[in-house]
Amino acid sequence: MKARHENDASREEILKRRAERLAATASDDGPRRIAARVALVGAGAQRLGIPVEVLREIVPMPEITTLPGLPRWLVGITHVRGEIVGVVDLASILGAGGERASAMAVVEGARGPLGLSVESVLGFRDIYEDELSSQMKSDSHRPVQAMTKDLVAIIDVERLPVAHGEGESPRAGTRAITD
Repeated sequence: MKARHENDASREEILKRRAERLAATASDDGPRRIAARVALVGAGAQRLGIPVEVLREIVPMPEITTLPGLPRWLVGITHVRGEIVGVVDLASILGAGGERASAMAVVEGARGPLGLSVESVLGFRDIYEDELSSQMKSDSHRPVQAMTKDLVAIIDVERLPVAHGEGESPRAGTRAITD
């Protein structure tokens, strides 16, 4: 019985030292800072983060009215809660290809609400500063403000072509991944 008691005491001491080391490591680095809070969605092969500051809501994909003469990435219009909303194929803008959209993220752009068609809704996530990739190139044509190390592209709604009134197709080859 005495040997078992010594083993338990030894195990407790090891666990206590391990806990102290882990606690010291966390406090040495300081608190992690949140860079963005995002809704995670899937569009094509991309996982995207839509900042919650611009997100109004995510709804099941409504019926879309197509209009003639629109670029292929501008799907059409729909109405959400009595407002007319232009609908953008997010996968097409990012050059990611994709399947049939199942949901629409309604965001607030500079010119009003905008619908972003997405294939899947994955949840919400806090993105910390230490998760951001330092290799993200600055490109004013890219509708991505940052990329995480695990390849979540954080969308910049103001850089979407329709968010600021561009009527032409986005530059060919624009992708949400680092080049």
